[in-house]
Amino acid sequence: MEKIKIIFIGTSEIGAPLLKALPDDNRFSVGLVITQTDKPAGRKMELQASPIKLKAVDLGINVYQPDDINSKESIERIKKLMPDMIVLMAYGQILKPDILEIPQYGCINVHASILPKHRGASPIQQSLLHGDMETGISIMKMVEKMDAGPVYVVSKIQITDEDNAITLLKKLADLTAKRTPEILSEIVFDGLKPVHQDHEKATYCQKIHKSDGNIDWKEQADIISAKVRAFAGWPGTHTFWNGKRIKILSVTPLPYFGNEQPGTVSDYGGDIIVTCGKEALILNEVQMEGKNSMIIKEFVKGYQGFIGSVLG
Repeated sequence: MEKIKIIFIGTSEIGAPLLKALPDDNRFSVGLVITQTDKPAGRKMELQASPIKLKAVDLGINVYQPDDINSKESIERIKKLMPDMIVLMAYGQILKPDILEIPQYGCINVHASILPKHRGASPIQQSLLHGDMETGISIMKMVEKMDAGPVYVVSKIQITDEDNAITLLKKLADLTAKRTPEILSEIVFDGLKPVHQDHEKATYCQKIHKSDGNIDWKEQADIISAKVRAFAGWPGTHTFWNGKRIKILSVTPLPYFGNEQPGTVSDYGGDIIVTCGKEALILNEVQMEGKNSMIIKEFVKGYQGFIGSVLG
């Protein structure tokens, strides 16, 4: 049996387990990985390779990093490889018809939501911001319109109270690596057909920006708590105290009906809480800029005057 020839396209770390799973499976051959160009990152703004490039190099797979994947040069390079299938996850550019029409079995996208819900750039974060009870992956045939193609399979997982963007990304990445190879095989060898989405039920999510992590204590506690979970890792959630940035890493909503100014820090029966626009949050773990993360009781021992102050 000839192997299914695949070009893999992706940028985010969520696709790395799938990229590893495909060449590990003797049904597939990955001839090329396409990812975004190296981007400046960190305080020194040094060029940094995407997680997908790093994984491809580790696996010994050729890497191509076009500025525009829909350029004439890029299209010709893809055509020369004559892939049976293109597999994409979290890349960052929309493929035009000139690419979508190249592979015999189409371009397959794995999206980290239960489509048609949360189409777009930040489905994991949006599932947490919206208080969803479940999420999953949708394996679809790509069309030019973003995340609008017909869906082969949806695989679901529960979202627990302990989940944040970091834990959900890992769960969904592992689910993708486990489920996708079998679905790709069924498309090629069993003629699996996709089902059209109900576009009237589609919802969309935007790209997350660094400024989204700045806490407004006038918001109600459950909204701020959802942001802490949704923005874990990047961009993180933060506030300011005495002119210094403090990352808020873990909180617990608290039914509380005090009348303090939003952002006020108090000792409430041994818990360190912050009053919000509605109710309050128990602080569990924080991180002063330039320092290591600390559980809140250790933090207040080292920073006198924190209790009683107003954050923001």
